Amino acid sequence: MSAPSARPSRLSPSALVYKSQRAFVATMFEVLGRLIVAGSEADPYIQDEIRGFPEGYTIGFAVLGDTLGLRVKVQAGRFVSTPNVGKPDLEIVFKHIAHAFSLLSFQESTPTAFANDRLVSHGDVALSMRFTRCLDRVQGVMLPDPVAALALKSLPKIPLAQRLRLATRITAGIVQSFNPFTRSA
Repeated sequence: MSAPSARPSRLSPSALVYKSQRAFVATMFEVLGRLIVAGSEADPYIQDEIRGFPEGYTIGFAVLGDTLGLRVKVQAGRFVSTPNVGKPDLEIVFKHIAHAFSLLSFQESTPTAFANDRLVSHGDVALSMRFTRCLDRVQGVMLPDPVAALALKSLPKIPLAQRLRLATRITAGIVQSFNPFTRSA
């Protein structure tokens, strides 16, 4: 008599959608973290915004009820990645993975997501707006205009030559962040 065959486990369609969205959000948190760090090193506009943050100030993204997250902190006038532990000084929390997916896949803009109560911000409102300007700037530089128009309330007015220089410097910073010998703590 042979042993009963192990039945392959199947995910329900809703579980498959959830796992796919979660994987996408995790990837986008990683990309977004690297973008904001590289942008803070390359863009004088973002560096000027960072001057308004206290040294050591931590900013995080999270999904309610999940371990996914992103943390950056202000260190020496720029954003640096920091471990996703503890409570940040400012935290942007998505109420569900589907809401994070909609925003990070540019199906819904940040202002619309806030208006639809899909995410909340815990912390200083003025610093939250300052950080939003940094995110808007890096997205405005890096995303093609049609995609940026979906993500942002308005596109930043950056001359093409300056935008190309910034995009090149930010991209170089992202590429360099993958080098284990140059990664900063």
